[in-house]
Amino acid sequence: MKFVIAGSTGNIGSAVVQVLSKVTDGSVTKITALTRSGSGDKPGLAALKGIDVVDIVECDLSDPASLAAVFKDGEFDAAFLCLSNFQGQVTAEKNFIDALLTSVSCKYLVKIGTVRCSTAIDSVVEYGRFHAEIENYLEENTKSGDLKWTVLSPNWFMSNHLGDVFGTLPLSPSIIAYPVTNVDAGANIVNPREIGTVAAKLLLQANDPKHHGRKLNVSGPESVSMSMVQTLFAEALGRDVLYVNCSTEDWIAGAVKSGFPDWLAKAISHNFILWEDGGLSFPSSPEVIDLLNENDDGSTSSVRRTMSEWVKEWAPRSPPPASSTA
Repeated sequence: MKFVIAGSTGNIGSAVVQVLSKVTDGSVTKITALTRSGSGDKPGLAALKGIDVVDIVECDLSDPASLAAVFKDGEFDAAFLCLSNFQGQVTAEKNFIDALLTSVSCKYLVKIGTVRCSTAIDSVVEYGRFHAEIENYLEENTKSGDLKWTVLSPNWFMSNHLGDVFGTLPLSPSIIAYPVTNVDAGANIVNPREIGTVAAKLLLQANDPKHHGRKLNVSGPESVSMSMVQTLFAEALGRDVLYVNCSTEDWIAGAVKSGFPDWLAKAISHNFILWEDGGLSFPSSPEVIDLLNENDDGSTSSVRRTMSEWVKEWAPRSPPPASSTA
């Protein structure tokens, strides 16, 4: 089988490539990993280099001609689409869908959306409006064609807390700061690698897509509160970590200072309203849990990753507090 992966160097896309490349039955013969630039030291790109079945191809999804060259030179059984949220996202993802629709060989697409309660044409979350428009375009243009598709709608990412690891935990005193007043409110936050695993297993069903036309939730295995995040970081670092209930405006200002565009920081901040109100406290769709639990040999075992495991991996990489002499 041959796959084309758009967004191959991101947290989710690189996980998709890793899972597909480790299939041992010889069925995966080529993975075309699309990236805007094949040079540089981005970790996701470095992880793809040296994998025998991976062909790294520079491609700008905003340029239809760039995409046309990819599909002219290659045949693919299935495609994966996951782009970071940006102002040109609607055009870029529609371009990719158009390329698939004109492809003779590619019959299945797995697209990454966003949390379903934020996905609507009139959503207050700007990238939620983006995904709604793209999904509507996908549905309308595949009603009478051969292209099958599945949308995965992830919950809040564990990796969003890298802002804690490299931003606020190195302060003195160490803090995490969010506009969530109820520190015991829970959200089923998910590891991006887990989303990649689900997507890869769907792609491997390309010859017989079992979940065509479905929009499936992908959440973490447990409800995680801000109080829990605070405790996990404190235990992993061996020092006190304070929780600061900041204002939404202050959180947005901090996100912008760290490099987020203003529009995106404002859009992301709406997640904390959902977190507070229980809107991010929901399980994965049953089909997703089945995919996660099924091994290549048909046996079942849980492969779900907890926030505790994520913190134990990442907390040690946090720089020491500024006043530390270590």
